[in-house]
Amino acid sequence: MFNASSFKITQDDTSLTTSFQEDIPAVQPPHPKRRRMVKKTENKKIVKTRLSTSVLPDSFQSFFRFKEFNKMQSEAFPDLYESDTNCVISSPTGSGKTVLFEVAIMRLMKEANSVIDDIKILYVAPTKSLCCERLKSWGPNFLNLSVGMLTSDTSYLETEKVRKCNIIITTPEKWDLLTRKWNAYSRLFELVKLILVDEIHTLRERRGATLEVVLTRMNIMCQSIRIIAVSATIPNVEDISCWLKSKNTQEKAKILKFDDSYRQVSLQKIVYGYSFFNKNDFLYDSMYNSKLDDIFRMHSKNRPVLIFCPTRASTVSTAKYVVQNCFQLAPSSNRNTEEQFHDRNLFECYHQNVAFHHAGLSIEDRTKVEQGFLEGRIKILCSTSTLAIGVNLPAHLVIIKGTRIWNSSAAQEYPQLDILQMIGRAGRPDFDNEGCAIIMTDSKMKQTYEKMLHGTENLESSLHLELTEHLSAEISLGTITSTESAINWLRNTFFYVRLRKNPGIYDKITKYMKHIGVEDSQLLQFCESILQNLLQNKIIDKQNDRLVCTPYGHAMVRHYVLFESTKIFINAPKFQSVHDILRLLSASKEFSDIRVRHNEKRLYKEINSSPLTKFPFLTEKKQSQIIDTTFQKVSLLIQYELGGLEFPSYQGASKLHQTLVQDKAIVFRNCFRILKCMVDTFIERKDGISLKNTLFLLRSVNGNCWEDSSMVLRQLKSIGLVSVRKLVHHNVNTLEQMRQISDQQLEYYLGQKRGSGSKIKRDLTLLPQLQIRCKLEYCSHKGHHVEVALKIELSAQFETSIWHGQGLSLDIETLKTTGELLDFRRLKLAHLKAPRSFRIPTIMQLQSDCIEISINCLEVAGIGKNIRFSTKDLPQKFHETPPANSRMTVLDKCLIHSDSESDLESSSLSSDDCLFQYLNKKPIKNETNQEAASDSRRLRSNGNFECNHTCKDKSHCRHICCKEGIPRELLRSKRGASIHYPAPDSFLGSKQSINPTTTNDIKNVHDSDSSLEEIVPSQPEIIQFGLSTTPGYDLQSVRNSVNPTCSTDPYNSNSGATVPQSLNSVALPSGSSESNETESTRLTFFGSDVELN
Repeated sequence: MFNASSFKITQDDTSLTTSFQEDIPAVQPPHPKRRRMVKKTENKKIVKTRLSTSVLPDSFQSFFRFKEFNKMQSEAFPDLYESDTNCVISSPTGSGKTVLFEVAIMRLMKEANSVIDDIKILYVAPTKSLCCERLKSWGPNFLNLSVGMLTSDTSYLETEKVRKCNIIITTPEKWDLLTRKWNAYSRLFELVKLILVDEIHTLRERRGATLEVVLTRMNIMCQSIRIIAVSATIPNVEDISCWLKSKNTQEKAKILKFDDSYRQVSLQKIVYGYSFFNKNDFLYDSMYNSKLDDIFRMHSKNRPVLIFCPTRASTVSTAKYVVQNCFQLAPSSNRNTEEQFHDRNLFECYHQNVAFHHAGLSIEDRTKVEQGFLEGRIKILCSTSTLAIGVNLPAHLVIIKGTRIWNSSAAQEYPQLDILQMIGRAGRPDFDNEGCAIIMTDSKMKQTYEKMLHGTENLESSLHLELTEHLSAEISLGTITSTESAINWLRNTFFYVRLRKNPGIYDKITKYMKHIGVEDSQLLQFCESILQNLLQNKIIDKQNDRLVCTPYGHAMVRHYVLFESTKIFINAPKFQSVHDILRLLSASKEFSDIRVRHNEKRLYKEINSSPLTKFPFLTEKKQSQIIDTTFQKVSLLIQYELGGLEFPSYQGASKLHQTLVQDKAIVFRNCFRILKCMVDTFIERKDGISLKNTLFLLRSVNGNCWEDSSMVLRQLKSIGLVSVRKLVHHNVNTLEQMRQISDQQLEYYLGQKRGSGSKIKRDLTLLPQLQIRCKLEYCSHKGHHVEVALKIELSAQFETSIWHGQGLSLDIETLKTTGELLDFRRLKLAHLKAPRSFRIPTIMQLQSDCIEISINCLEVAGIGKNIRFSTKDLPQKFHETPPANSRMTVLDKCLIHSDSESDLESSSLSSDDCLFQYLNKKPIKNETNQEAASDSRRLRSNGNFECNHTCKDKSHCRHICCKEGIPRELLRSKRGASIHYPAPDSFLGSKQSINPTTTNDIKNVHDSDSSLEEIVPSQPEIIQFGLSTTPGYDLQSVRNSVNPTCSTDPYNSNSGATVPQSLNSVALPSGSSESNETESTRLTFFGSDVELN
């Protein structure tokens, strides 16, 4: 028996504080007997037109569980299986459109004569949920074709496997990211012969622009490709046909259009409109609740009911309302009393055959609810729209309780895809023979949704709203090089088709003045404004009247970052700290949809107040700020994970745990590519400090821990927060300290059984041990500076280059203490099986200048090494700065070899005491230059040389040198002429000029290690780094070089690239040349992206 006193329903859950007027038409349910008669008649007609699966080969027939195709499938069969034309199918939800994809695949296999190795089929769906549903249906093998799914969650190892599959299931965003690197994956794209597009009507949504660009790009750049697209019922399917025309024949796509009569289960669709006088969106929910009882009585027929609610809180309040006011439709059941749930509200509702379902519930609770609804133990289920996609829970009656959802800081209408997916849950085949779908909305929106349900609303494009990022991508690919080519590219899009037919809806374009006689003049001005904006913000550049992407643009395109976010990174001040980098990351536009819910403010205040939060938000008085912005929430989510914070334990906090986990997953999914874009941006800016701190944060995000904390131990398997605290208690704070303890000690510290320590230590031994050394190869005074050349030697000890399913890569960064970036390289760990080296030429200030060289693993935090080279490490003689513009004393003139008498000047120093004082303070090294002395000084009879004094009578002069001469061992060269270290040939040419192209055998270099291999970077990747290049090699120009532009396509390996100045003089190993070096053995001079293989 239901006990109403056990429920504590607040006034916000049930009361109605706004007046409204109903606008509900008189709806009478269809007579059941008449419906059955119509159904039987329709079935007889369908039987006559159905096609048997026996028309297929035996190997194909066994795939289908049925013996006959339905009416819609039978009529579409000839166009899909007996021809290779592109097709656009418009059909209602639940009519069996998926079978049409399978028939098209069979056609391709038949034409390929069972040679499946070179067959690639692409299935594109708008959401990951639909992709998972298709993978579950087809995978892992479909008609002997391998099936794989490629989404943002796909790991490195899984990606390699998917690339080898015959059928690739993916989302538009992921495929857009891959096709932006066309040259890297060109072989894969050439093998794609069939593209299957599900739910193409999502073109009208903002994210539909990505789908439109992907299909346009594939249709333009691929040869002999077939496209099959399916859509819900839309009136202007002819426009899609015109857009998806064949590239080779220019033939429009075949149109296959079916109405609701082809649906396998009859569906009644009704829109109820309500008039509101209160504009508070939150009050709409309680008003809709008050109308549920009438709708149940009219349409439910005591069958399962699925209610879609706009928010998670709404699912709970609606379930409570149903239990409180509609319990006669959901009587209590004794068989539900034994089921236990983590959520108390769910436990109480479940006893009344009512439940709610949303992403905030635990996985166990959600699974029990789904199973209970399928088995009939739950009669009424209240859920968010996420249940409509990916989980097949059909019902007789589906109610969409309100069409406005809360997104970020404002309420907005549901996307059309979500509406159609929710309606599609009503009366699905194999579950019901009839269904009913109800939409409850504002009376102002009633007509809009009626058009949608009846397929009378035209499909429009949204490409113009996202054109900035997509034009940048096409410029990086080289498909757009000017404004005119941009217009030509747009003429191949669905957007252009609709703009010509319905220009009034695209006011962003039509606001420009139309010039008579100029074709597409408004579109031309629109494109020019976008391109000008990209030029002003350094995303693109114009070289020889050709638009090209700058390194900033390549970073934005390759890492799929929004234009507004990239602008923030480019214009950020120099020398950003870790805190500043975190602020830049949290302010990225990719997180704009994340909002702080009212019931989350206390949760994030607790996180902000934790002593483990590295960068809390504090007021001027060091008090915790109010957490109410997206920027603050994103920052605290990142710090919550990296700091290893415990979830707050105040009363009611546990309800928000699942929500925090999901928001954190969204944030971290975007962090990687945003930080990689920031890395490339700071490389181009030569901002060494910002780059160093960005890489620190990137490694921390990869390892889910702050790299400078004991939380790095969490990266090991079986090590959680409790284990970390135990290890810290025994002074084990780093991975290196973990290596030093034995298995038995580890088991004792953690309190684990015997054998567990060896498993943990085994995971640790799989991590690479990195080494880095620095050698001074060349140095020379240059005024108050010193020209130096450092040789950096890298090596690593490792068993495998893959750890926890990720391929490991190394970053080598060289910067000065002033923040100037001297060099940055990336190398895959697998390519460091043998030691490698490279040289860094630079100029150092004599006053405490320092160069820092570090090597780190991008995917693992806490295993990097770094060394420093300062002016203190230079030879002693370089610590004394020669006086500028000093005048030569008489003593200098006497001892220094002079080529002309013009060097001799008068001086007050004429006493022999100066000579003795000088010899006492400045002992002269015993070096002779007999040939030079004999050429310019006269040798006296006593074996000494004449001095350079101009005394008239040297026999009576007071100078000892004039009377006796200068001994051979006291002669020295001019100041600065004997202070050079031996320089390698790559730095010294004829007359000590530096040759930019000369290379020498590394074995002949002074103090070099012959076991090290020298690698020349590949030129295309060097260009991506964006260093300026000049024909001559000038150390000073290298130090000050900031020119970011390049005139060649960075993805074109045949482009005429020039080597950056800092690398012009690197030497090749003995017996090798640059021409026979392969890309896999080179030390890459750029690229935060290691996917380009």
